[in-house]
Amino acid sequence: MRRSIIFILVILLGFSFVAEAQKRPRTKGKVSTQKSQPSDREKLNYEMAFFNGLRQKALGNLESAAEEFLKCIKLDGSKAAPMYELAMIYCEFSQYSDALFFIQSASEIEQENIWYQQLLADVYVRNQKYKAAIITYKKLLKEHPGNEEWHFQLASAYLLDKQLRKAIEVYNDMEQYIGVDEMLIMQKHRIYLELKDKKGAKTELEKWTVSEPKNPKPYSLLAEIYLLEGNQKKAIEALERILEIAPNNGKAHLTLSDLYRNNGETKKAFNSLKIAFSSSGLSIDSKMRILITYYDITQIDSTLKKDAFDLVEILKESHPNDAKPHTIAGDYHFREGDLKAAKEAFETALQFDQSRFPIWQQLLIICFDLKEYELVASHAQKAMELFPSQPITYLLSGMSYIQIKLYDNAITVLNTGKIMVFGNNELLAQFYSSLGDAYHAQKNHMMSDDSYDKSLELSPLNTYVLNNYSYYLSLRKKNLDKALEMMEVCVALNPGIASYEDTYAWVFYQKGQYDNAQEWLERALTSGGNQSAVIVEHYGDVLYQLGKVARAVEQWKKAKELGSETPFIEQKINERKLYE
Repeated sequence: MRRSIIFILVILLGFSFVAEAQKRPRTKGKVSTQKSQPSDREKLNYEMAFFNGLRQKALGNLESAAEEFLKCIKLDGSKAAPMYELAMIYCEFSQYSDALFFIQSASEIEQENIWYQQLLADVYVRNQKYKAAIITYKKLLKEHPGNEEWHFQLASAYLLDKQLRKAIEVYNDMEQYIGVDEMLIMQKHRIYLELKDKKGAKTELEKWTVSEPKNPKPYSLLAEIYLLEGNQKKAIEALERILEIAPNNGKAHLTLSDLYRNNGETKKAFNSLKIAFSSSGLSIDSKMRILITYYDITQIDSTLKKDAFDLVEILKESHPNDAKPHTIAGDYHFREGDLKAAKEAFETALQFDQSRFPIWQQLLIICFDLKEYELVASHAQKAMELFPSQPITYLLSGMSYIQIKLYDNAITVLNTGKIMVFGNNELLAQFYSSLGDAYHAQKNHMMSDDSYDKSLELSPLNTYVLNNYSYYLSLRKKNLDKALEMMEVCVALNPGIASYEDTYAWVFYQKGQYDNAQEWLERALTSGGNQSAVIVEHYGDVLYQLGKVARAVEQWKKAKELGSETPFIEQKINERKLYE
């Protein structure tokens, strides 16, 4: 409320009261009520002002209402009603110190008016004058001992004043009027726990079990206290009592599962856990947290994997229309290397919830690993519509288009996706690397080289790009010195990789350095390249260039046996001559 009301108070009250200040003492903190009997005209003006104040208040014009009530006080300072109305208006605007000034004055004039006393007590609380509020509520309850609301307010005032045991006494008094009540018991239970008085808390809960023997809630709270005390036996008794009342209580079964496990009763523990998972009363998020814990544990203890999968299946049954059970199932299957089952799980999850990007991402990765490239492209299109700013979707889509030889599509989607990358050079490097592959497939060597260069600027130690870029340069016999430098880095970063050693050798070959080429091809063969038709045929070509024709033909024959599809392999063997 604007402070203009205070100025109005000074203007309207100041002149009438200050004028009489020399004649009589003023009451500190109260509106002065010493005034001569008002005239008939003043009475009429008072009534009109009071009526106007009520009307403005009803219309919601509180500041106008306050002005009218202040006029009333100017006309007759002995009336409590306008002071009460002003106090309520100040409360509406959270100006509680101003409200206190007026309600104290009103209560002084009409000390037996319970509405004034009630507001006075409330405003005392608002002004953090808790002891004064306590006195006022006790005064009210002395005259009206059965008033439930005032008991609650008195207890609240005691709590705010940190007199916790006094609050308990008030709640005990209330029980004389309303009997054993859940709300009262819960309040006392909380207070006793705050006082660290577990005995008092248990007494209240035990009283509740007598009053409502079929209510599981007091037994649940008793179990919590017993657990705080370290009394697992009593906690189990309380929880088992809950299950007598409500056999499918999920929370009780969940807690019992932990307690049974602590006691080494693993079979009982898992049975309780299964019942908890089948309960609709236990939230799916609570169950998911347990399955995530199992996920971590089963990486160490594989004997629990069956239990974990059993729980996943129960979760699917108890929450049939939720994506989460299928998502966690997908995570488990993916970890176990069962990509097809993982794919099915994530696809099912998306039937229930398409709003979570991590599900889409995992599905795309799995489909790519399964080499289902057309499916990747299809899923990626939908994911891009839902999440247009997620770059990984564009990357996987582009890479899949390359695999199915739709190079224009790949280039379009990769160029769009790289714009979405912010602050992640490694990811951006992958985009340029894939663009390099797509342009190379189209024989657009200028764009291909440019893309590979940009990729290496962002990620200079990317061995995939170093190898492919070098190999493509060697095939074209372009920038061979650059290719040699790149492969020197590549084989140093990843020694013992046959395909990298073969590329290094082939760059030497194209430079005419056949001895170096032989050395690195022999390394490649030792690293497993002896099962590669390409590497074995390359070795034969190098041997031929070194004048070792018989050995060269022998290697070409091996390459053919391994499935070489080069157009000259038969001609090389038959004519014992190198064709390129």
